[in-house]
Amino acid sequence: MFGLFKRKINEALPDCWKEYLANFSEKQNLNIPITESKFVVLDVESNGLDPKKDKILSIGAVRINNNKIDTSNSLEIFLNQSEFNPEAAPIHGILKNGKTEKISEQDAMRKLVEFINSDIIVGHSIVFDIAIINETIKKYVNDKLLNKSLDTVLLYKRFKGGDFKVGDSTSLDVLCDEFKIPKSDRHNAAGDALITAILFLKLISRLKQRGVINLSDLLKNKRLL
Repeated sequence: MFGLFKRKINEALPDCWKEYLANFSEKQNLNIPITESKFVVLDVESNGLDPKKDKILSIGAVRINNNKIDTSNSLEIFLNQSEFNPEAAPIHGILKNGKTEKISEQDAMRKLVEFINSDIIVGHSIVFDIAIINETIKKYVNDKLLNKSLDTVLLYKRFKGGDFKVGDSTSLDVLCDEFKIPKSDRHNAAGDALITAILFLKLISRLKQRGVINLSDLLKNKRLL
């Protein structure tokens, strides 16, 4: 029996957030094999790199169950924009008045938390993605995501160990080339999430050969030298 994760749920919160918090009522079991675990691989496209002032343009996410990417269980969200940075448009291809159906920021956060549940979030340079999501969530519930997270940049450095040198690029493009992952859908949130999911599976496969077997092993923030 796992100990209860003691967090008082404010009854005034939206139902979707109360349901999200309820997913964390019990302590997560980290002593299970990585290959039997659930992950949500996430990517955010935004109109800038400052999570406190910039806005989310789109979110893409795909689920990994039992060491397999479940493309039938994915999420793609485009957000309405009251204002946008035209310099970001050529990169992301998401214009304020584009033809893609867009939803409100609040609806986007609801869909996101319903999708991720309590699963571990994976992303490439995921700190930014989580930061800008948390800034957005804070507007509506004054709270933040509780999920554990894994960064494929850090996992790559861990895999390389002493072979990784300061100044070596860890961009998604560079790592895709190294691991021979097609880049046809780059700079699209859903496409980047799928590419990152493939990269993640390749990295954990290699880390497994070095004794990284359980979630607890994977979540340790240290290199394998």
